[in-house]
Amino acid sequence: MLSFIHKGWTAEERVDVQEYLRAVRPLVELLDREYATWLEAAADGPGVLSRDRDPDGQHAAVYLWRVGDTARSFVQRQPVKGAARYHEAMSLCLEARGAAADLFKEASGTGSHNNPGAKVREANRKLVESDRLLERSRDALRDVEARLSSR
Repeated sequence: MLSFIHKGWTAEERVDVQEYLRAVRPLVELLDREYATWLEAAADGPGVLSRDRDPDGQHAAVYLWRVGDTARSFVQRQPVKGAARYHEAMSLCLEARGAAADLFKEASGTGSHNNPGAKVREANRKLVESDRLLERSRDALRDVEARLSSR
């Protein structure tokens, strides 16, 4: 269901939205696969990164390295008017994922005097935030798709 009322799209706006989605979907699919791979290697469960599973932060570092260019391509792409809510929510989700990986990597590289436990907790908080933002982006995408399918 649409979360708010929109005026109809022109034929040109409809085409713009379709082209935008065709361009960004493969990027998001790749980003989501890399995220799932990272969590599978480094987390004990949803939103629970573990220093036991990634003691030196290498999985986090590899995740950041593998998604960097693709995430930049998505975030820097100018969203079309009809997909702005989706683009913003997904961009914020990617930012939170990156922050979580950075924090975890940093926690793994610090001694106990720098309280790595606090950084791991903050990284896990960022993962929860990224999941919330991912749901928001999916809701926005469903709205866009619903509008595209209605004439």
